[in-house]
Amino acid sequence: MLERILNLRYRREILSRLSGGCPSKPLPSSRQTHRLLVKSIFLSMGKLAKMDGRVTPEEIKYAASIMELMGLLYSEKKKAIKYFEAGKKRNSEPVEYVDKLVYLIGRGSSLAELFLKTQCRLAFVKGTLRLREKVYLRSLAETLGFKKSQLDEIFSEIGGVIENDFSKVNNPQRDAYKILQLEPEAQSSDIKKAYLRMMSKYHPDKVAHDNLTEESLKSLKKKMMEIRNAYESLCGT
Repeated sequence: MLERILNLRYRREILSRLSGGCPSKPLPSSRQTHRLLVKSIFLSMGKLAKMDGRVTPEEIKYAASIMELMGLLYSEKKKAIKYFEAGKKRNSEPVEYVDKLVYLIGRGSSLAELFLKTQCRLAFVKGTLRLREKVYLRSLAETLGFKKSQLDEIFSEIGGVIENDFSKVNNPQRDAYKILQLEPEAQSSDIKKAYLRMMSKYHPDKVAHDNLTEESLKSLKKKMMEIRNAYESLCGT
């Protein structure tokens, strides 16, 4: 019972961090879940980044930004980098670790959804989602408890280009500075401050006392997604 309580507290805190919350306080103790989450996230990132045969500086910066959001300690960052490198190997199978993780965080849970979105954003860092990456993400989505239609919705939210789909604009950084209310010459530290400030401003928990309608909550979540996409577009440059 105690382990289950600790796991729930951990899931809430890490979800808050990955959603833009400030990692100022220690994570609740849930070592098994944390180890599997770190391993699964960065193994999967390494696999996705290497699928087209090359890993770009932008993809590495994106992975580093996730380490930052998670508030990983120095020793944990070293492990995350090790997992990222291992994921790049041809025979890596991150999904088997994701399957174990799902048992602890729940199929279709909020954390499972954020895990999937994190991987999808990495896949679009290069601008175009290729067939092999799409097939892998479908397998990952199924393991995490999401249907193909839900994955397609995530693709639409991110707004990148899917190979052979020319109806979308290939511009992952579009309006990013405007969304974060920044000038194009803003420094990385200013980008992060703006991101955290705006995520805090629009977080549903911050405005819960306003008795928001379901439609208003949906709009808030969409706004937060725009802010997050803008931040990750800029921090990957």
